[in-house]
Amino acid sequence: MPDSGEQDSRDRKRRDWIGIHSSGGPLAPWHFGMTIVAIAAALAVALVLYPVTGIEDVDLVFLTAIIAIAIRYGLWPSLAACVLSALAYNFFFIPPFHTFAVANPANIATLFFFLIVAIITSHLASWARDAALTAASRAETTEALYAFSRKIAGIITLDDLLWATGQQIAAMLRLDVVILLPGADGRLEVRAAYPPNDRVDESDTAAARLAWSESRVAGRGTEALFTDQHLFLPLRTSHGPIGAVGVSRTGAPLSPGEERLLAALIDQAAVAIERIRFAAEMDAARLAGETERLRSALLSSLSHDLKTPLASITGAATSLRQYGGLYDAAAREELAATIQGEAERLARFVANLLDMTRLRTGGIELKREPTDLGEAVGAALQRMQGVLGEHQVDVDLPAGLPMLDLDVVLFEQVLVNLLDNAAKYSAPGSRVGISANGNEQKVELTVSDEGPGIPASDLERVFEMFHRVNKGDRQRAGTGLGLSICRGFVEVLGGTIQATNRTGGSGAVFTITFPESCFTAIPREDAAE
Repeated sequence: MPDSGEQDSRDRKRRDWIGIHSSGGPLAPWHFGMTIVAIAAALAVALVLYPVTGIEDVDLVFLTAIIAIAIRYGLWPSLAACVLSALAYNFFFIPPFHTFAVANPANIATLFFFLIVAIITSHLASWARDAALTAASRAETTEALYAFSRKIAGIITLDDLLWATGQQIAAMLRLDVVILLPGADGRLEVRAAYPPNDRVDESDTAAARLAWSESRVAGRGTEALFTDQHLFLPLRTSHGPIGAVGVSRTGAPLSPGEERLLAALIDQAAVAIERIRFAAEMDAARLAGETERLRSALLSSLSHDLKTPLASITGAATSLRQYGGLYDAAAREELAATIQGEAERLARFVANLLDMTRLRTGGIELKREPTDLGEAVGAALQRMQGVLGEHQVDVDLPAGLPMLDLDVVLFEQVLVNLLDNAAKYSAPGSRVGISANGNEQKVELTVSDEGPGIPASDLERVFEMFHRVNKGDRQRAGTGLGLSICRGFVEVLGGTIQATNRTGGSGAVFTITFPESCFTAIPREDAAE
């Protein structure tokens, strides 16, 4: 945004466009004073050169001064310089000297043509000056509009855009600005103003409503609902008017050049508003699509992951009730174990749903305490003993690992979900590994399996809600929430989690990393006590 000095220069040049005068501001007495000084200086130079050059060349000195005055101060001071130069030329250089009388008729012609040439020269110089200033002003205006377009291109909210537009118009045109858009009830309301103002009077509101509804200029200086305060212009997009912009200032009305600049700024703002609204509509559509996808995934998961264990529980319970007397103790124990296992599976399913709800709503309250990795892993393995019963579990936790400041319940749930995932995606009898390593900067814990692994395209997506990897021949049960919960819990605890594939064979590897900031300040010996 241009500073005040640049803005003053732009205002002066813009006034030159409409031909008021040519010095870059209201015609001031000192402009003529400087004209007198310049002609006096030219006279002094001519008096010095006259004995050397003769009268034929002295007029060029005055013409030089006239051109300089026309370029610097414009037409009227240069015309005054023409008259002063003719008088000085006559008084000092045309006989009889030091009088305005002209004895020789030839000198009258010389003086006349000198004045004509001086006037024509001043007109040409003034015209060239005005043309140059007009071009420079248009270039500055174009540059300012380009800078404004770049500025608003990075704005993503409507309120920020409206405030930026109001400030830009106020800075470039020295105007008070108010921007009105229809609210939820369809009535125009002030959305931005510079200087800040959240209300306009009834007459201004009526003029703004006319500008918005009929897409026409209204208010101050117009015949449409004339007011003493603001001139309102419609804020239009390709879909029609969407609001109104009101401007006002004390003093002179807007010049044609200022009106063109104001219209250009409003048009740029309208295009940006349309872009923001289109982006908002796209985001809303994307959110609606994502919501529908999640809803469908959740319903599908519920229908499958509730139906299957409930069917197993119902079948086992029915068998025990109707035919329990026909079964031996081993068969009854197997049916009871089926009921227990499926009930635990349902419990994990419900726990995952509750955990995801807590993550989504920010309802997790951490209860940090010094945590030993070995104890946390042991507790998770104890909970997953039934699920991992057909797998070979290898644990490699070196002694002396740093104690971590974690919420034990959340961390244990992360391990449970990772172990459940490993058991789900690897064949019975395969190995599930848990290992760790650490130093003074970080601690890493890995959970690996010998399943089919994860496709490269899914290595990051596995942590998305309801995303399940389809690889291998088996239909995998599950909601697609477990790994998403793992990432959410680990990040809440201050760590990171990453999925990779084993390098020495098939299988997935999940690595949890806790940085030094997660280390507990309590020594291991004190924590053990």
